[in-house]
This record gives sequence, structure tokens and C-alpha cells, in this order.
Amino acid sequence: MAKSIQKVLFPEESSLNCNPTSELAVRYGIRDKSDDWHDLLTDELKTDVLDDLYEHLWLVAKKEGRHIDSLHEHLLKKRTVTIAEHPKLHLVRYYDTIYLKPIPNFLLNHTVWSTYLCSAPGPEIPTSQQQASYNRKAALGYIRSYGFLIQHESDFFIAQQANLVPSGVTFLQFQQFIRPFRELGDDAVSNRYHYGQFRLTRLNFAVRVFRPRSMKGIFPWYYQEQYWQTQDYIQRFGAPLLFVFAILSLILSSMQVALAAKGQDVGAAFVQVSWKFSIIIIIFAACPIVIALLGVVVVLLDQLQFSLRMKLRESRSKDCSSA
Repeated sequence: MAKSIQKVLFPEESSLNCNPTSELAVRYGIRDKSDDWHDLLTDELKTDVLDDLYEHLWLVAKKEGRHIDSLHEHLLKKRTVTIAEHPKLHLVRYYDTIYLKPIPNFLLNHTVWSTYLCSAPGPEIPTSQQQASYNRKAALGYIRSYGFLIQHESDFFIAQQANLVPSGVTFLQFQQFIRPFRELGDDAVSNRYHYGQFRLTRLNFAVRVFRPRSMKGIFPWYYQEQYWQTQDYIQRFGAPLLFVFAILSLILSSMQVALAAKGQDVGAAFVQVSWKFSIIIIIFAACPIVIALLGVVVVLLDQLQFSLRMKLRESRSKDCSSA
């Protein structure tokens, strides 16, 4: 067994899973060997796209690891809890959906932590040591996120109903297990968990602008694809396109009335009224588009200044701590 370099945060009696690693290995389709366990942990915890975007994430999210709504708050905000096994989708929300990765049984097991998350890997290779260190920090951040998701007994019942935590575990047992993780600071977790929740629409924007290395070879358009059929695109973008088409049709019709009124040999008063009314309709029809565009610009500028303010505050706190 590798020499222990870190301690397990929770005592063995607080383990929520006491199965032998050989049984867990069969459950997750691997051999009960060090290399297989490290590969499994990497696959279950790695958030390479968010790690690549780390220096830019402050532009699209609040840099605060505790910025996580508890499960009952998600329901209050009319969000549906959806299971997502890929770690990159954990704590990512898309309109009325919040994606959460269920806690794997092996991360509730004291032996797995002491052997593979608190010890150096078998061969003394710097890259494998680095990966083992990353896995530990990612595991700490991931479990810590559940400390914020589940803060009340009602949250725990919601988690059980959504199959986020194993059945047979009581709220008291979970509280005893999770308590040490809640007390962790951001310096103990991986970079991804320096942030809490993300909006998928903003992550889509981030990958288009910054093009993370882990998505090399393709032009990234989505952090996570949401449209799988042509019908999905039509339903999503059909209504806005119809609205724009209706506005443009109204403007063109008003322009035709204005031109026709100018060209008719009718009373000057009628021509003037028709002309002015057509101009008013054009302005009235164009205003929603202009207001919508200005609204988007104002919201983006407001979010940008908030991000800059938070970044400046972070820089000042680092300067004060180093002084």
C-alpha cells in the first residue's frame, strides 16, 4: 500500500459505505487495482473544460465556492433536478433545470479515500502524483458541494427522492459524514470548485470566446449540446424569428402606406395624417427591437462591471494578505 500523505477527513465509523474495494470495483466495472482506481477517479471527477476556462470564469459566474442553492431552494425557484453522471455538468443549470451528479458509493468509503485519495500513487512518477493530487482536491470540492446542497432535512429527503444519495442512509449519518467537508476552504479544493453554480448559457458563451484546449480540434459552439433534432431548433428559435418577421412586415406595410399617401392626389390634410400615422407605426414597431437590444447590452455591461468589481476585490484581498 502506498504511503499515506494526507488524512481522511471523516472517521471510519462515519463511512456511509463499508463495502470492500473488491466489491466496489465489480460494481463500477474495473479491476481492484491501483491504476484502475486512479483512472476511475479521474473519469468521475475531472472537469477539464472548466479547468481550462478557470482564468476567465469570473466573467460568467460569481467566484465563490459557497454560491450554491440548497435543494429546496432549487424547487422554490421552479427548477427540476436532473441527474447528470458527467462531472462537467454538476451544478450547471439551464433555465428551469439544474444538473447534479449523484454521489458515487466509492466516495463514501473510508478505504477508497485512505488508499487512493490520500496516498501517493504506486509508481513514483511526477505526472501520476500530480493527477492523484488533482483527484483528491476535485473529490473534496465535489463532496463539499453536497454540504451546501443538503443543509436541511428537507434537502436530504429531496436528494433521496432524486437518487442523489444512496438509499439506506439517514440524515443524521449524512450530517456526521459531511460536516468536515463543509468546513473546507477554497484552497483545499480544485479550481472548478472555487465557483459554485454555473449557467449553461454563459458557459456556452465562454467556450465560443475562449476556446479551451480540452476542446481542441473542433470549433466549440456549446459547452453542452441541448438541441438534438431540427425540431428542437425550430421550437427554440421559431417564436423570436416570427416576432422579428411580424415587426418587419408591419414596418414595410407602414412605409407603403406612407409612400402611397404622398403620391395620391387627395386632400393635403389626409396626406399629412396618413404620413404621420405611418411614421408613428414604424417607430412603434421598431421600439421593441431597439429596447430589447439595449436591454441585452445593459444587462451584459451590468454583469461585466459586477465581475470586474469582484475581481478587483479579490486582487485587493490577495495584496492585503501578502503585505
